Amino acid sequence: MKQLDKTANTYTPLFCEENIWKLINTLYTNQIAKPIDVLFILNQTSSVALFGQNKADTYKPVIWDYHVILTAELSGNIVVFDFDSRCGFPVRLIDYFNETFPQTIKLNESFQPLIKSIKPNYYLKHFYSDRSHMKNVIDDTEFPGYKIIEPDDDEEKLTLNKCRNLEDNIPNCKIELPEKYLERLIKTKTQTPE
Repeated sequence: MKQLDKTANTYTPLFCEENIWKLINTLYTNQIAKPIDVLFILNQTSSVALFGQNKADTYKPVIWDYHVILTAELSGNIVVFDFDSRCGFPVRLIDYFNETFPQTIKLNESFQPLIKSIKPNYYLKHFYSDRSHMKNVIDDTEFPGYKIIEPDDDEEKLTLNKCRNLEDNIPNCKIELPEKYLERLIKTKTQTPE
């Protein structure tokens, strides 16, 4: 599968929700791939274990408070875009899930990830973050160098807090275990070999 150049995209460490927003905008503009879902990986304890991440040692998970990735269709394949993964960019859906959520490793329930899927067109049109979740956490020089992402004045704001909240109702949003999301997406889309 053809890999894309991560460095050709806007990327700021620790701002995965904005990195994915920027990527969706690029994919829609350039028609490189067709976005399927924005996936917020999270749980009630704000401590999800993900394997295969750049910040983790090999065979060890990194613990994020949440993480954001994108599923898309590219050349007939369902793929995942994750700027912070050691997997390819993009990588086939099944390969990403096997690497990131290995079924052979039993996690403590407090680290068990859930997936909150949000439709990319809704996310692109409504997403907003004032970046307050990172104020006094990182140095001012580590914030993105572009303006805060916000919807047009007449549009409802989809705040980062709404995206991260398991109780908030977002249109066409689903919350499920990673293996259930994988199963559902594979049933609704057909993966074809290269």
